[in-house]
Formats: sequence, C-alpha cells, structure tokens
Amino acid sequence: MKNKGFTVLESIVAIAILSLSVAGVFSAVQQGLSQAIIAKDEVKAFYLAQEAVEIIRNKRDTNQLSRLGGGSNNWLSGITDATNCPFGKVCRADAIDNSLTFCGDAWDSCPVLKQDSNFLYGYIGNTTNFKREIQIEFISADEIAVIVKISWTKGIITRDFKAKTLLFNWI
Repeated sequence: MKNKGFTVLESIVAIAILSLSVAGVFSAVQQGLSQAIIAKDEVKAFYLAQEAVEIIRNKRDTNQLSRLGGGSNNWLSGITDATNCPFGKVCRADAIDNSLTFCGDAWDSCPVLKQDSNFLYGYIGNTTNFKREIQIEFISADEIAVIVKISWTKGIITRDFKAKTLLFNWI
C-alpha cells in the first residue's frame, strides 16, 4: 500500500522554500520603495537648486532692465553686496521674500529650509531635511559663477547635490 500525503520533512522543506521566496519578494519591494524615496528627494534637491539660480537671475535681470530704463544700478546690485552674498562667501536664498542673506565663510553655515502652510520652501514654518547654500565666484567684470549646494539627510545618510551656472552682464 502506497502512503499518500506529505511527510513532516516534506512539509518543512516546502514551508522553507515558500518562506524564502516570500522574503525575496518583500526585500525587492522594500528596496524599490527606498529607491523611490531617494529619487523623490533628488528631484526636490534639483528644483530647490534651480529656484536659487532663478532668484539670482531675476535680481540680475531686474537690475539690467532698470539700467535700460535709465537707472544707475550695477548689474550685481542686491546680489553680491556685503549683506547679501559677497564673492566667495556662503549665503541663502529665500524665494518667499526674494532675498539673499549672508550665512558664513564656508559650506554648512546656513540653516535648514522650512516649509510653510502653502508648501513653499523658505525660513518660516516646519523644518525640513533640506539645506540650500549658495556661493558666487567672480570670473570677470561681466561674468559670475553661481554654485548652489543642496544637502539633506535621510536616516543616517547625508546626501548633497551641487549645481553650477554662469551668469553674464548682458548689457
């Protein structure tokens, strides 16, 4: 007479194989979610850096338009002044009040960004894990380099993103 059904050993082996396959699927899903969170933070960092460049570009263009209208502003007025963002120093950009503010002499001297009730990033509201810092380098009388560093922490890992662009005196 043939024995029908599974023995205890066969059942244990089947459960072990099933457990390993389910654990592999859970691991893949967890890693996919982690990568999605990292990608989301990298996209935010890119846009925060672009926003800082646009604040400076807007100030430069406003100065240029003023000069075309007969104003006497230098093309870097309100950008590289001592209280704003002197050459070689580190400063912060606030999109809410369209300002540049001196932070210190080296990277990591600016405070972290905050997010207000309208989800705008600035320095009022709830603390975020992003820090935005800007450094402006003098290249010539008609050219500057703008370097924006965005850093953030997720868990115990600190990441950063740097963007550099050149701005010109177009008048």
